[in-house]
Amino acid sequence: MPAQLNKNDIDMLNILLKHESPELMYEALQSYGYKYAALAGGIIDPHSPSGSAAVNFLRLTAQRDGARFTENSIRFVYDRMAQAYLDVLNAQYKSQGVVNRDINHREAWEIHNKVLAYLGYSADAWTLNSVFNVMANDEIRERYWMETLESAGDPVAEALIIMRTETFMATVSTIGNADMKAVADNWRSRVDTPSTIAAVARGTTGMIADRIGDLFKDITNAVLGPVPAGTIIPTWTPAPAATPLPVPNAATTPPPPIPAPPRVPVQPVRKPRRRPRLPPPTTHRGHPGSGYEQTGGGGRGPVFWLE
Repeated sequence: MPAQLNKNDIDMLNILLKHESPELMYEALQSYGYKYAALAGGIIDPHSPSGSAAVNFLRLTAQRDGARFTENSIRFVYDRMAQAYLDVLNAQYKSQGVVNRDINHREAWEIHNKVLAYLGYSADAWTLNSVFNVMANDEIRERYWMETLESAGDPVAEALIIMRTETFMATVSTIGNADMKAVADNWRSRVDTPSTIAAVARGTTGMIADRIGDLFKDITNAVLGPVPAGTIIPTWTPAPAATPLPVPNAATTPPPPIPAPPRVPVQPVRKPRRRPRLPPPTTHRGHPGSGYEQTGGGGRGPVFWLE
């Protein structure tokens, strides 16, 4: 059982996610015994079997759907998934005052659907979406989900889960009904099982192989019924490589560059001529006291007239 988390723990996890990284938040939750944190932390690690398989599955699904996928796209998925996981734990705390269990398959399914839709991807971009869809009921899905969580952090167990899941989907594509076959075939066309998985599985102890094998035998019988004797389950075949697009003008000489358009001459801007300053107009009266001012008809001095 995972450790109980209180309000301070949730606040600390929020700080790690917002100011550090999803990896550190997952590490903290893993130290408390939360298996999904170990599983999600392995998905972020591109060198883990589950991580490389999940990223390639998302990439192939995006290509199939014509969705944009870049190196930054997967980072957005990681960040949003970490926040969605923490939101579910926070909701659990608000409802019961403590966090004391990991997320179940239904909660995991819902947060994957929500995050992928938010980023413009199909719900089928999650590797387990089709697997859950062909399973008979929630009880079987939860058993499979718990086994998947138990394998988290163990490369051998993770590799075996991937191989057993592929075998289960191959069985569905062989003896399932028409709808189930279509789902399984579509899923298998996007599974790029890492080449190291087979080598890892050969070195696995029989105990682990039998334990996981018995689980999938039960799941297969519950979903499809007993597999008829002599049924040949097809082996995994990788998806065909995408045909490269033709490069236009690849074998011809490129045309000369288009010359730049001529520059239109610009008329110089003419500044308006400044009018010279003129003296104020005369009053024709002369300066007072000069003897030439106008005094009317009866003045004492001479009168100066301008004709």
